Amino acid sequence: MNVLRTPTVSLVIPVYNSMPYLELTLQSIEQQTIGLDAIEVVAVDDGSTDGSGKVLDAWADRHPGVMKVIHQEASGGPSRPRNVGLDQATGTYVFFVDGDDCLGPEALERLVAMAEKNGSDTVLAKLVGVGRRVPKQVFAKNVAKADLSKGDVYYTLMPFKLFRRELIEKHGLRFPEHMRVSEDQHFVARAYLHSKVISIVGDYDCYYVVKRGDNGNITADWLDFPVALQQADEMVSLVTGLTEPGPLRNHLIGRHVTVEMIRRFDQLLTDCDAEEFRRMVELARPYALKWISPEILAEKSVHEKLVAHCLREGLVDELAAVVRWNRDGRPGKAVIRDGRLYAAPPFPAAESPLHAELCDITTAALGVSPRRRVERLAWRGTVLELSGYAYLEQVDTDDLVTELVLRHAGTGREIALPAEQVPSPHLTVTRGKETYDYGRACFRASVDLATADGGAVLPKGDWHLSLRCTSHGLSARGSLGGALGGKVSKRADEHAVSLPGSGRKPHTVRIGPRGDQLVLQIKPAPSAVSAYALSYGWKAARAVKARINWQ
Repeated sequence: MNVLRTPTVSLVIPVYNSMPYLELTLQSIEQQTIGLDAIEVVAVDDGSTDGSGKVLDAWADRHPGVMKVIHQEASGGPSRPRNVGLDQATGTYVFFVDGDDCLGPEALERLVAMAEKNGSDTVLAKLVGVGRRVPKQVFAKNVAKADLSKGDVYYTLMPFKLFRRELIEKHGLRFPEHMRVSEDQHFVARAYLHSKVISIVGDYDCYYVVKRGDNGNITADWLDFPVALQQADEMVSLVTGLTEPGPLRNHLIGRHVTVEMIRRFDQLLTDCDAEEFRRMVELARPYALKWISPEILAEKSVHEKLVAHCLREGLVDELAAVVRWNRDGRPGKAVIRDGRLYAAPPFPAAESPLHAELCDITTAALGVSPRRRVERLAWRGTVLELSGYAYLEQVDTDDLVTELVLRHAGTGREIALPAEQVPSPHLTVTRGKETYDYGRACFRASVDLATADGGAVLPKGDWHLSLRCTSHGLSARGSLGGALGGKVSKRADEHAVSLPGSGRKPHTVRIGPRGDQLVLQIKPAPSAVSAYALSYGWKAARAVKARINWQ
């Protein structure tokens, strides 16, 4: 009697002339720790002529009831075979595998566990590029519930993810068969937008995206720019139809503006002659006018803003100059004006209103400021001494003021203590023809526990230490837990001090990192009886106290 089984995961594999890579793909499926009993493989041989179909049939014979093999005429792309595979899939989840890629042994087990734990409709699998570039930042850590309107989730539209099949069928998700490449964007974007929960497995190498030695990967070829623009326009229309105006829509469309339009001009400038480059600018201009709203433009980097502006205005020579400037490392010293920091590209002119609109880098520069390092932490009686360096990115230090800021964790009250600036000519940086004078970036600061609170004793509790730098009307502040130099102990240092007004009762002070914070902890030291009790228990401590008549 045959018992129908419901597989946990259906693996859908489009296969076209995938030998010998296909054998490694199938081997990686055999090695899945979730077990073959939980897997259904739907392999669609899309008219292969290299024996891939026979390899699939042989594997299916060795694993009866696990693999369905479908042979069809070549369709010219992965959309048709993936759709055919979806029609045959019966698993709770679906995962797409290309016939030249591989799964990590624990991939499906971890992806399913993430989905089951969080009720995920889509789970991103950490990608590893083998001779190919893949997104990395999005896989920095595990994420139970990712926010599609922020970060890099929407920047990975490859189909190598775990999808809940119920979601696929409910919304009729299929791959557009009129596209030879980039067809996965439509499917994944719609899956994202219909998913109630999107999760990320980032702590395990789930999927290896392999560049074939024969360059047989369809998507490895450079997509013709006019075709890329047309397909991106379809994506913008799709996103617009499935979202309301606001941050989510802006973020998603902004991805297509950056990836399918702006970034491509770096390569176009190299590959095209002047006349062809002009034609590409004219081709992209109507799309730039259609896609790029002021809200989307505001979220872009200076380089992206400049490229977008040049495209919208049809400024061919200016665009070429901006692309060269970005390719050369964005030379030119930042300009400080009216308490703001501006980049110095070749276009527009620094004195023009357009420069102020497009070239403001204040937020970006201060977002990574202050650049800081604590090179020394030491005690001298009741005084904690710190030294190191701190400065604002791209801002000279000729009028730099550095302060050590203490914030009480319990009350939020802050105390700012001035630091002494120390000459540091070795930190000055030269970039091309520009020099950033960081010659006063080094500092010395001290915290006297006996007088730090306006002449009074610093109250007990946990104090978070940070540095605040102010220069040329700009200011930024940064915590110190992750800024300890190599010679500074990463373990908390503890010792006893006697503070004024506390009689003979000593205090215990600890200084050390706690996450991204550097924490100074002040608390009364335990009595001898308390210390004994912590080690041996209160009953034993009281007995000892009575015996030696402690007072």
